[in-house]
Amino acid sequence: MFQAGPLYCALPLDEVVETMRPLPTRPLAGTPPYVRGLTILRGAPAPVIDVTRLLTGVDGEIVRYVAVRAGRGPIACATGPVLGVRRIEVEPPEGPAALFTGVSRALIAAVGTVGTDPLLLLRSLSAVPHEVWEAAGAPAGVAA
Repeated sequence: MFQAGPLYCALPLDEVVETMRPLPTRPLAGTPPYVRGLTILRGAPAPVIDVTRLLTGVDGEIVRYVAVRAGRGPIACATGPVLGVRRIEVEPPEGPAALFTGVSRALIAAVGTVGTDPLLLLRSLSAVPHEVWEAAGAPAGVAA
């Protein structure tokens, strides 16, 4: 579980590889605004996704990177503070998450709560465009 700007978010634990301090990141021209660029994770290039920007459209403070398995290789999710591993209760997909459309529907699997705040359970972050994977040097046709 982590913060992304004003939002509380969670990823399925089986998709998380590790968390770390932000690593040096090189920008990539021609990518969506939520793609911060490329970093090197365990010796391999990986796209860096600004989760706050992806979900809210605005930049958030980057405190941690959460490496996840997705698409053609690992992705570094640039997030606010990591709040730990917790068991969370979420509404079924036909609950509040059913209200989301477009990109939000593709990213948000369910909605739960942290105290009195909403918590977004994110789906696998496969929102990295093909061009970013190419720039990262990931072979086409390789899946996680």
